[in-house]
Amino acid sequence: MSAAGGAQAPVPLTALLPAAGPLPPADGEAALVALYDEGPLSGHTPGMRVQANMVLSLDGAVVGADGRSGTISSPADKRVFSVLRSLADCVVVGAGTARTERYTRLSPKPAHREQRAARGQAPVPALVLVTASGDIDTERLDAAGSSPVIVLTSADDPQVLARLRAWAGSEAVARLRPGFAPAEALAELRRRGFVRVLTEGGPSLLGAWIRAGAVDELCATIAPLLAGAAADGHAPAGLLGAAHLDAPVGAVPASVLTGEGALICRYRVDAPPDAPEG
Repeated sequence: MSAAGGAQAPVPLTALLPAAGPLPPADGEAALVALYDEGPLSGHTPGMRVQANMVLSLDGAVVGADGRSGTISSPADKRVFSVLRSLADCVVVGAGTARTERYTRLSPKPAHREQRAARGQAPVPALVLVTASGDIDTERLDAAGSSPVIVLTSADDPQVLARLRAWAGSEAVARLRPGFAPAEALAELRRRGFVRVLTEGGPSLLGAWIRAGAVDELCATIAPLLAGAAADGHAPAGLLGAAHLDAPVGAVPASVLTGEGALICRYRVDAPPDAPEG
């Protein structure tokens, strides 16, 4: 959910791990693309690589006072955000997060067009919305961008399903069983030919996917900010929402970058011991 925000000039980054060195902005971002694409394309879910991307404050908030992640993001974070999207076959996000963060369809990026073609990818990733109710702000989503949208839903209201199919296309709406597991969502995406999967949360979706052992890499930007409590005194949502883990899930640092005071970390995430096998 490391939000897209408005267009800003890219800023220099410095790699700290695995090898130290400067990462100046470059057309196509070949160095960053190579770094974030180094992992195997078959992870906890065979035949797929699932990366997650989030931004959080020093005190653990994933949104600012306005309830959106863009408040705590930065141009440094957005450089990596753009690269991760450029690598993805599809970007998965919860419908509630899409509403709050004001998502639109995704737009192709000319700087990454040749790279995507060389990998056999479509010019732009598909946007995948996960929703139990089928409540999707189609007007906002259509405000910009050109990517296809796929809806994974457990809604059973015929009128809701008809509306979604009329908007996205009948083949673009997959009705899954109530309370469908992350493995079922990924199986549907694999059936559609997606291998490189990026999820941008929000916290509830990420928590469920971590608990299920569905995430291979967690990309977490730690912003040099303290967000504090919301205006009503409630603590903002944390990285995994309200997800309960029976035991801590291990992770191994794969890369660490810094820019504008932010730490841009990438971890290879272990599968929980009780996670279902892929």
